[in-house]
Amino acid sequence: MERHRETKPTNITGKALESSPPAEPGTELLVRVVAVSPRASVRRRLSSMLHGQVESLTFVEDAPRAIEQISTTNCDLVIIERALEGTDGIDLLDELTAKHPALVGVIIGQVENTDDAVRAMRSGACDLISIQSRNAQTTKRLIESVKRAGRIRQRDARVDRLKKLCHKLNTARQEVSGQVGDLCNDLVIAYQDLSEQFGDVKLSTEFNAMMRQELEIESLLRTMLEFTLSKVGSTNAVVFLPSSSGDYSLGAYVNYDIPKDAAEIMLDQLADTLAPRFEDTTSVISIRGQREMDEAFGHESHWLDDSAAMIVACHHDGECLAVLGMFRDETLPFGDEDVRTLSIIAKLFGHQLGRVIRVHHRHLPKDQWGMMENDSFDGPGNGPNSDPSNGPGNNSDDDDFFSADDDHFGFAA
Repeated sequence: MERHRETKPTNITGKALESSPPAEPGTELLVRVVAVSPRASVRRRLSSMLHGQVESLTFVEDAPRAIEQISTTNCDLVIIERALEGTDGIDLLDELTAKHPALVGVIIGQVENTDDAVRAMRSGACDLISIQSRNAQTTKRLIESVKRAGRIRQRDARVDRLKKLCHKLNTARQEVSGQVGDLCNDLVIAYQDLSEQFGDVKLSTEFNAMMRQELEIESLLRTMLEFTLSKVGSTNAVVFLPSSSGDYSLGAYVNYDIPKDAAEIMLDQLADTLAPRFEDTTSVISIRGQREMDEAFGHESHWLDDSAAMIVACHHDGECLAVLGMFRDETLPFGDEDVRTLSIIAKLFGHQLGRVIRVHHRHLPKDQWGMMENDSFDGPGNGPNSDPSNGPGNNSDDDDFFSADDDHFGFAA
């Protein structure tokens, strides 16, 4: 009778060491084997048959050590003797393959009936080898099992490599997608900027073409207001012009929705409040809502209650030559595009006003030009007797523009 004694798992290394680096694609991977047998004679026989055919061969004597060994180390093939102490080898194989599906199993021992064979196959056994078989036949079948385990290991290795490649490709794809997304966003922003710039150039060219032919202040104001209203829509509009005394007077206005009897008083008040308050601004002031109106006008804000407004000063060579204001019901506020449009118009209008002043005062030294007084221009309606409530002139041809023939509209916007 053989004497049983507690032993540690025995490892026999074949051609390749466990510490060897992973094989390159296309090279054969040797198999790591764990053999479970309580008998030293079986272990010696297995060691002799598998010598040089596997990467490593580790022996354990019972089921608990087999479970621990396979759970803590890499294993491709498990060879289990069916007659184990306290358990059936088929049951052990079933437990191991449930936890390690890629594990290839071989049962060594007597299989008494077909039911056991079926149960072993369902547990993951690729072969059932009788211990009484000839050495040559046993060796051949074991080698076939080793090759099967090797193919599975190579398949798993290829799958692992493909997974890593897919992960790298996916990471690269995400990076490229992110870069493409950023590039698309940059292109969209650049396109929007270019569109705005093209729009600004088109607007400037169109406005300049109309303005440069106007050398009379009255026709200049009319053309500017007509053009502005065509861009921003129906609105009340007013232009205040400075005088040499430093005050502002009404230059022109368009009455869209203000009662005629209230328009003159309101515009006179705005000439004293709105124009001086905003003459030093360099950009369009957009006012939306009563709170912003109160902040902008203080106690004079009641003149523009429930209104949205845009106000801009028109400068040339550092001087304010006009203050342009537009206002309408707050339910129809001015948008960002309206602000952008008015900013361009105000800048070009200021330059053209400077040109008109230079033309009308070309016979005088520059220090004697003064500001835009009512008697500074020889154009129609600009004499000392002009009615400011009717704008730059009061002749009958301009009544529909600078004053109202009905109760609501001074200009058919």
